[in-house]
Amino acid sequence: MKLLNNIFSNHFSEIKSMMLDADELKIISPFLMESFNDFLLEIKGKGIKRISLVTTLKDNSPDLLKKSNSLYSFCLGCKQNGIDYSIYVDNKLHGKIYISLKNGIPIKGIVTSANFTKSGLEQNHEWGILIEDSKQIGNLLDEIKSVSGQKLSSDELDEIIKKIDAYSKGKVIPKEDKIDLSVSDILNKSKQKVTSNRQYFIKPVGVSDDPFPEHRILSSTIEKLHFSKKRPASVRVGDILICYAVGTTKLLGYFEVIEEPYLLDRPSRWPWEVKGRNLCPEYSQRWNTFDNTISSIQGSYDFVVPITKNNKGNNLNGLMFGLDKIQLTEEFAKHVINIIEDSI
Repeated sequence: MKLLNNIFSNHFSEIKSMMLDADELKIISPFLMESFNDFLLEIKGKGIKRISLVTTLKDNSPDLLKKSNSLYSFCLGCKQNGIDYSIYVDNKLHGKIYISLKNGIPIKGIVTSANFTKSGLEQNHEWGILIEDSKQIGNLLDEIKSVSGQKLSSDELDEIIKKIDAYSKGKVIPKEDKIDLSVSDILNKSKQKVTSNRQYFIKPVGVSDDPFPEHRILSSTIEKLHFSKKRPASVRVGDILICYAVGTTKLLGYFEVIEEPYLLDRPSRWPWEVKGRNLCPEYSQRWNTFDNTISSIQGSYDFVVPITKNNKGNNLNGLMFGLDKIQLTEEFAKHVINIIEDSI
């Protein structure tokens, strides 16, 4: 069993991953993304031949207006991609479950708080568990089948979509009532203070006589990053560490410092440790497939302001002499971060 969340990874990545060896996907979710186009494009070529969908269609619910787009997009997209599909209704559904199968046998299942929406799968703070016990998943499937209604026919789907569209045509749909009251300004004060004082560093991972292996992957959640024998006093909680691999000099990703530096209680060449939250795990998982090196990130910079902060330098040559970090200007750091983000 594996704990999932949208903080250090996201549910969308986990769902894509569990489909790699599957030919069928079951989606059980009361709320759905309005357009399935991007999702179906992402899974194209992954071997999925069938998708089964269980959702709600509650009378008098404003969600019906979104479901019209969801159902139409899902059905059309499956047809265009040669995927068999089926849709069932359970108007008491509140749970969210995603299951992959191969030749009718369950492989993996996710039980979670995350709806099958973009915000649910990628943005909201959601938690779930990944199960790989085929028998348990099979029992779960039996329970789902026992409470799901009959499969909707093509005629029924067509009639439902047309009825919803006819109702909403020409109507101004009222938004939910809101009051003119905000507390976010209070909540954001401390956050703004941290980000306004944020510092950016570039640091090596590995040493010249023990380079960082190309097959090694840094953690997609929390990585322990190390500094030399002098306490890295300038590195503070909230700062950003852009890491690169000694040897290939390729970028490994960038991390937010979440704890003060800690001195290890064992002998080490790099005894000071900080914990960093991976802010771009998708890049770090495939860092060795990108050609973003120390040389290339400098070559692509326009030098409006210097690269380094304290000595106002225009290169990172100090890394060649064993420095465990160099502080960067915010402009150059954001240039590098944009390279990382744009690569995925």
